[in-house]
Amino acid sequence: MAQLDYMEKRGSGLSRICNETKALEGYKDELKPVFKSTPTQFQTIIFASSDTPNVGDHDGDVSETKLTERQQKILNLIKESPTITGKQMSETLSVSQRTIERDLSALQKKGILKHEGKDNDGKWVISE
Repeated sequence: MAQLDYMEKRGSGLSRICNETKALEGYKDELKPVFKSTPTQFQTIIFASSDTPNVGDHDGDVSETKLTERQQKILNLIKESPTITGKQMSETLSVSQRTIERDLSALQKKGILKHEGKDNDGKWVISE
């Protein structure tokens, strides 16, 4: 993997994960990442801090939720046309359809957006 430039140096990502986690607001030593390995897999467990704002809860107020510029544009497109398709959004915003799907999924996970009806014949509903 290193010869193909798919990784920097073996194990360098582990220290980076630890350092980035320590830099987060609300970090405590008990939230330190845990690394486990077996002969067939490697697992990293990163714990969320219950003190960190906006982790695990959402009161439905979109204005307080951090959205990317593209996610905000997607919401604006949906407000204009609730039946817009992912393909139409990708063409309008000049990004791949997969990128739109990831953003739509993130918005749905945050409770900001939901889709009603069939995939090819439904509409988007923005939670207010």
